Amino acid sequence: MTINVADKKRFLNWLVSHESFSRREVSWILNYLTNHETILKNVHFVEHADKTPRGICVQATTLEGEPISLFLKDKVFTDSDQIFHEIRLNWKHPLYLECRFNRSWENEFFLAVLEDNPYHRWNETLDADVVSKLEEYFFTEDVEMKIADLYRQIDQALENDNHELFLQLSTEVNQLLEKKALVTE
Repeated sequence: MTINVADKKRFLNWLVSHESFSRREVSWILNYLTNHETILKNVHFVEHADKTPRGICVQATTLEGEPISLFLKDKVFTDSDQIFHEIRLNWKHPLYLECRFNRSWENEFFLAVLEDNPYHRWNETLDADVVSKLEEYFFTEDVEMKIADLYRQIDQALENDNHELFLQLSTEVNQLLEKKALVTE
């Protein structure tokens, strides 16, 4: 999936104007990217930029940690000049940019440019216990929706004085309640 360069510019402009960074060079580098479309075409906004062969993580002052870090293979660089020159000299290569700021998942500009990180899938970090809990949660939600729908149908059957349908739907509800009880034990 290719993200529109205009969307990338819009997000970077928003980021620079609405978030603050503990080093002014971060804003300079982000503005540099915004003003160079040829470089911006190769920029991919991802999470976990540290897992990529060439990634940068910028962090707003509201979060703890280094304001800007460059990840090249297994090395980390925090010198702004070094990071700038890496961007400028290797503009033809993909650059994975992670932008960390509060409430990022509520920001429409950020969500418009966010891509899957091809070097780190989000579900690779889930352990079996978490997956099991997620599956249980979704199963329970599904069963509760079905039960609520059956209760509506039961009400309709009672209003229509349909005794046979009432008994059939009641049996289905009881079976679902038993299934739910087995899973949540």
